Amino acid sequence: MTKVKLYSRFAPLILIVAMFCSACDVPDISEFTKQSAEMTRGIRKGSKDTEGLIKTASARADLYSAATRAKLKTDLKDYQNGIKPTVASLDALDAYLEALNALAQANKKSEENSSAVVASVTNLVTAISGLTFASSAVNVATGLLTLAEEFRTSRDFKKRVNLAAEIVEGRYVEKRNAAGQIVLDAKGKPVMVKACTGQAEESVTRSGKEIKELFADILTRAHLTEIQLNTLKPMTPGEKRNQLRAWGKMTGAEHQTIRTAESEIASWGCGVIDFIKFNINDLKEINLALSESMFTNASRNNKTVLGFYKSIEASDKRVQRELEAILNYEGLVSLIRELEATDGSPEAIEEMKLRLKTQLDALFIMDGDLRNSVTRAIAGCGQSCGRMRWFVDYVMCDECKPHMVAILNNISKAQFDRGNGFIEEVLAKRAVVLDDRNVKFLDDLKRITPSHSAVVSELDAIQDKQNDLDALLDSSMSALDTWAETHANLRVALNTRKPLTVAKLTSKVREIWSIIEPEKK
Repeated sequence: MTKVKLYSRFAPLILIVAMFCSACDVPDISEFTKQSAEMTRGIRKGSKDTEGLIKTASARADLYSAATRAKLKTDLKDYQNGIKPTVASLDALDAYLEALNALAQANKKSEENSSAVVASVTNLVTAISGLTFASSAVNVATGLLTLAEEFRTSRDFKKRVNLAAEIVEGRYVEKRNAAGQIVLDAKGKPVMVKACTGQAEESVTRSGKEIKELFADILTRAHLTEIQLNTLKPMTPGEKRNQLRAWGKMTGAEHQTIRTAESEIASWGCGVIDFIKFNINDLKEINLALSESMFTNASRNNKTVLGFYKSIEASDKRVQRELEAILNYEGLVSLIRELEATDGSPEAIEEMKLRLKTQLDALFIMDGDLRNSVTRAIAGCGQSCGRMRWFVDYVMCDECKPHMVAILNNISKAQFDRGNGFIEEVLAKRAVVLDDRNVKFLDDLKRITPSHSAVVSELDAIQDKQNDLDALLDSSMSALDTWAETHANLRVALNTRKPLTVAKLTSKVREIWSIIEPEKK
């Protein structure tokens, strides 16, 4: 099963402190905060539903072997451990805007509330800094933590705001064309694009895995004391790496390998939103793999019911088509007789007889035995049927039409009527047999329908669940992009002191919840 990348909590919240310390007015972001909370709540639902899917699969003894179910249960534990940092990241995102919103309100209300906001931000940053050393997320977030340290030491407000935005949104770079030239917009300004492109996920994942596995190997053989572990705990990844090197627990080559991997991760300039999106991609892969295996196994286990129903249904359709063709043949014979009785034009009668021949050929294609029966009946008619044997045997086609017309011209009305009398008798007997079969098939279908419906219902439920989760996660990805856009607009609103518009984010949030709760659309 696709593994879950262990991304952890990040530290974008220091933007709050920068704004507070700068005594800068913060626009009203209460609606942004509200919609963000709804967005993260929807994404959590997708994570929870994926957990439920794994639980369901691990309990299906009818679909999976004992060994596979045991593996699924292990995968479930891995998933639950792996998804915690993602949920924590979403919590941090909520807390980030809650604190920023509280700061905006505090600036408007009283000085007294401001100290409470600073205290809450301090507690939040402390909580986010409590990262476990063995987690690959620490290494994945190295670039962000480096930015955070640069933020902490900077005294320039504008630089702080931009650094904080990069932590949340990711880095933007100048767009370049194939020749390497900077692309300019209509106003002559460089077009900025995200540095963290779709190629970043694989690279970041590979480097993060390399770091985690190497650190785990180092810690296993290092046999650190409790004092040493406590010493490492509050350190940044770089500080921990240097300390292990100083203790002689990490070789120079290992140190360089980790630094190179960390540089690779940092070079992509991914932000908090990007790392959350990486995890959502993992959820999609897990859902697809499990849903497909459940669907395949459920179909295989019920192949007797599905196959029997499909076979009966197909056979009955063939019977009904042949019965319909027989009725059509009989109807055409009646029309020919009516035209002849009412002095219809020879051309009209000829055209109707040609259609009758086409219908007879269609019946022979459907039922080879029927051709044999009709041929024997016409042969038994002898000379009294004239050339009706030719009418029966000659295969009708567009190029053959003149020849068939010549055959018809050599068959008298009496011969034609007598010959068709024999044909209709054969068809009538065949219709009785087909009608009995139709009744039997319908009875069989009625008997097997409850079992078949139950199987189809289960398969539909598996497919619907996968489709719903896919739609939810796709909408979540889109909403996260919109969230980042809104956050970027927040900086503009802050600098221009204009209201912050969140209409687009609101629309994306509605999209998420219309999938989760369709009845509330």
